Amino acid sequence: MTTRWTIGIDWDRDGSYTDETARVLSAKWSLGCQQAFMDVGNDAQLRLVMRNEDKRFTPENSAGSLYGKLVPLRPVKIESHDGTTTRRHFSGWVQSIHPAVSKYGERVSAIQVAGAMQFLKATETKIELQENQRSDQIIDALIQEVIFPPALAG
Repeated sequence: MTTRWTIGIDWDRDGSYTDETARVLSAKWSLGCQQAFMDVGNDAQLRLVMRNEDKRFTPENSAGSLYGKLVPLRPVKIESHDGTTTRRHFSGWVQSIHPAVSKYGERVSAIQVAGAMQFLKATETKIELQENQRSDQIIDALIQEVIFPPALAG
């Protein structure tokens, strides 16, 4: 059975993802450790190169169907379905959108996406000094202080 890949973006941030798979020219992502023996993994990153002949992915195009929605923090997911099981391979949020012309003259748009680490790094904590606590309890208390965008919270 063939595996079907789906790349979805929640342009309205309401939990309903638009299937943009047919417009994807390339997708390259990493989920942390990009080299062997890394002590600490990097943030999950995704770079999508999209077909943009109709300027769908051009933020300045006021006649476009996504006008006003091409802004950061739109949830993105990559999933595969093999006929029996659906697997989530990547979850993140749009960081930036860059329309351009490719080296062959076709209109494309690069969409940069980052994982949840961007929110974890930006959070300042106000929890008290933790003494006589296990590390998993301290980590749980820290994560409870992080504010995630609504569409992927929970």
